Amino acid sequence: MDENAFSLISFIKREVRDAEDREVGHVQDMALDMGSQPPVVTDLAVHLQWTDRIGDLILPRPTEDIVLLLPWTEVDLLEPEILYLREPHPLFQVVSSKGKVFARRDILNKQITDEEGNRLHRVDDVLMRQEGVLLFLEGLQVGTEWLPAGGRIGRLVNRLRSRYNHPGETNVIPYEAILRVDEEALVIRT
Repeated sequence: MDENAFSLISFIKREVRDAEDREVGHVQDMALDMGSQPPVVTDLAVHLQWTDRIGDLILPRPTEDIVLLLPWTEVDLLEPEILYLREPHPLFQVVSSKGKVFARRDILNKQITDEEGNRLHRVDDVLMRQEGVLLFLEGLQVGTEWLPAGGRIGRLVNRLRSRYNHPGETNVIPYEAILRVDEEALVIRT
């Protein structure tokens, strides 16, 4: 994995600070545009700490269990341990999650199948690549360590990485192999 790549698991729970450098919560998830090549992160799900306001709305009571979806344009700076937003709390622009594909909710730990529906493995981690303030889907990590040498998933992953010209880790399925993300499975081209 190159220096600009990281795992979704390591990114989840990253501290989120607003434009006034106040901690407002942590990263919960991120939405991806699976139609772009490579898939790009379009929105950020932030789990807020105790709050009584969302934008101009005053809530009936303070709550700590609320996750807001912010467009990625709200992200100002990505540092190794902290993500900074452009606006002060609670003036964030929020968007709906309707129809969006999320890295954590819809891909992480999802069953991988081939086009015929054969179950192959589960997604152990989602690998992302950072370019400036943008994030892109790099690939899907699958644990092949416990599989017998020369096993079906190991051979498949090697074939996919070779086909899409991705040298390196043998237990990473490149994003180009993803055909679609269904409710019950992540389907790859074999």
